[in-house]
Amino acid sequence: MSQIHYHNQPELREPIVVVAFGGWNDAADSATTAIKFLVDRWLPEKIAEIDAEDFFVFTETRPTIKYSDGNQRSITWPANQFFAHTDPDLNRDVILFLGTEPQLKWKTFCTAFLDVCKKFHVSEVVFLGALLADVPHSITVPITGASTDNDVMERLHEMDVNNSRYEGPTGVIGVLHDACHRAHISSATLWAAAPHYLAATPNIKVTAALLTYLNQFLSFGLDLHEIQSEAVRFEEQVTALVAKDPEAREYVRRLEEQIANGVDLDDNEEDDDEALLFGPDHTLNSGPLPSADSLIRDVEELLREQRGNGQSQQSDDEEESE
Repeated sequence: MSQIHYHNQPELREPIVVVAFGGWNDAADSATTAIKFLVDRWLPEKIAEIDAEDFFVFTETRPTIKYSDGNQRSITWPANQFFAHTDPDLNRDVILFLGTEPQLKWKTFCTAFLDVCKKFHVSEVVFLGALLADVPHSITVPITGASTDNDVMERLHEMDVNNSRYEGPTGVIGVLHDACHRAHISSATLWAAAPHYLAATPNIKVTAALLTYLNQFLSFGLDLHEIQSEAVRFEEQVTALVAKDPEAREYVRRLEEQIANGVDLDDNEEDDDEALLFGPDHTLNSGPLPSADSLIRDVEELLREQRGNGQSQQSDDEEESE
């Protein structure tokens, strides 16, 4: 049985693929949320998917069950799907890939991914990733990039995106990036650093940063005002919550002080410590900071409560308007 299921097969103009995987490469769901934003904005058509059967341990990444029509249950399996977006105002069409990092047979998975790219004559692939780091939520989101293509790397440098010099364990993004290079398909990666004390919270500020850089890098012409405004509100909300807890406030202050005095995130030519920041399992050497455990729990719980209250208030407002 083929590992690839094709749906519609439109004629695409030298499409570029934008990729994000849930899991190890997706701190705070930041990268996959960026792809979901584009799917919601563009409403692209699904053109292909890679079957999950050969690539997942379902006791680790379990399928989910849900009800439809009130009584009929259906199974949703881990998905790796390709969506096509065509726009005459763009020079090239776009394929969005939204997936979950597989547990098995990465080489075979890469072959399947590249087969889809070759079928649609893909001209370039851009991978989005996010990692946890000892960075405060209050600074501009650090972004690094990488490419084996000198022209692509020059485009990134023009955007003030520093080159990642990370060495160490890698996720499926690193393996696919290498596979694209071997297949002579131009590719690039954009990595965003997310505050580790907001690990389990969808971080809209990090998502907005990835979208902003992607929008500039690929000249999509997207209006990102709404999500950028949401990112500002998110930062203000977290800052207000942190201010209520003396230990949390001190912890964030120490991170800000460390960034200001110890590590220059904009200068990776002379600061070897920066290489520790931009790898999924590595963070800055934060020194003897207070424990962040209570901060993580408190901030995430308060955010959940506030979001819940916001949804309840919205429902009440809708009832009153009726």
